[in-house]
Amino acid sequence: MKKIIVAFLMMVSVGAFAQNKTQEKKIKYFVEAATKEFNLDAKQSNELLDARNNYITGYMDVMAQVKSGEVSQEDKQNKLNEVNKKFNDVFSKITGKPLSELQPFFSRMREELQNI
Repeated sequence: MKKIIVAFLMMVSVGAFAQNKTQEKKIKYFVEAATKEFNLDAKQSNELLDARNNYITGYMDVMAQVKSGEVSQEDKQNKLNEVNKKFNDVFSKITGKPLSELQPFFSRMREELQNI
């Protein structure tokens, strides 16, 4: 029985590790693309990296709360909108661009990040 539990825990931890590595790749890809697209300097790039990490963490937290039943399906969209707005505001501030000018970049990233 102990061997089964240990094997299960190993599988779960390896799966979580792989998922984290995938998220890290996607975050890095997004930040590098934004740095090139908007000519960001190193400080802005680091700010964006922090903001993107916070965004992904916030998104994953909301999804975990929905899965555990802490947040209803009705409240899920409001919570996700809050997370999105926070990130969009920071990204807009970093780039100096209004959200309307950032939308084409977001659309392109949505497609490109699916293949990473």
